[in-house]
Amino acid sequence: MACLVLDFEGLDVLTHELIGDAVTIGRAPPNDIVIDHPTVSAQYARLTKSPSGYRIKDLESINGTQINGVSIADAQLKNGAEIRFGYITGFFRDAAASIDQIRKLQLPGEHDRPTQIPVRTT
Repeated sequence: MACLVLDFEGLDVLTHELIGDAVTIGRAPPNDIVIDHPTVSAQYARLTKSPSGYRIKDLESINGTQINGVSIADAQLKNGAEIRFGYITGFFRDAAASIDQIRKLQLPGEHDRPTQIPVRTT
């Protein structure tokens, strides 16, 4: 399951599991994820789930949305992406991507096979 980890200026860290096909983020109470901070617009961004993963769309927020320091209007999210909502930093975590990365690390490659060294007997 994917989640959004929010860091409130180093004072508090909250993890929100992304449930459903669309998740809204903003300062106003009707949002799925409410960020009560003056630099966060009432309707800030929307995360949507697709077969290829999650996308984020800025909802014309005052401060804009940034991924890894780059301003975006709409973008695909990758595991570990840093997202800025005003002065609040979020990190996108995708459990499925993490499992795939671990599997890649665990699969033996051609260089991982034991080398056979001939031994002379006398």
